[in-house]
Amino acid sequence: MSSNVASGRERRKAIADSGIRIIARDGVRALTHRAVDREAEVPQGSTSYHAKTRLALVELIVDALAARSKADAEELADSLNTTFEREHRLDVEELAALIAGLVETLAFRRDDMRARYALILELDDAPHLRAKLTADSEVHAITQQVTASALTRAGLPNSDVHVEELIALTDSLVFHRTAINGTVSLQAILAAYLRGTATT
Repeated sequence: MSSNVASGRERRKAIADSGIRIIARDGVRALTHRAVDREAEVPQGSTSYHAKTRLALVELIVDALAARSKADAEELADSLNTTFEREHRLDVEELAALIAGLVETLAFRRDDMRARYALILELDDAPHLRAKLTADSEVHAITQQVTASALTRAGLPNSDVHVEELIALTDSLVFHRTAINGTVSLQAILAAYLRGTATT
């Protein structure tokens, strides 16, 4: 790989990271090429070189967020597969603890989560970008598979409805942890939901 290609990727990453911080801190409306140049501490015009329009800049940021979410989903899948190799079956508390750990990991990246939620609300006029952050994304497909497998291993119902409910609950808890309350017991909420599904 040439140094120019490597430096170009590093510059785009710096631009995306800076855009995420701006959106998380000041909102989507504050996102401009000049603001990103300042935040990234790069020469004026650098952001425009890599993303010529505002939509291209937003797409660069959305792609960065989607790539990180995909990595999270794949890491969770690997973690669950490792657990499944050791144990034939998970109990409810173990599954709740695994999901709570994922929520904490995502919420720890507060800027990413705040930017994601802000963009989801802002991108109604760009559905192809909004889809990368919502249920139409590749990440969601991976998450569906992982969730169905986890529910099966715990001996719980794993219909499409149950899978989507658990994904929705998890996403809601990430939002709650990120934007509202950092002390509520995630594991207790998840365990109560999972125990409830066993009786339905």
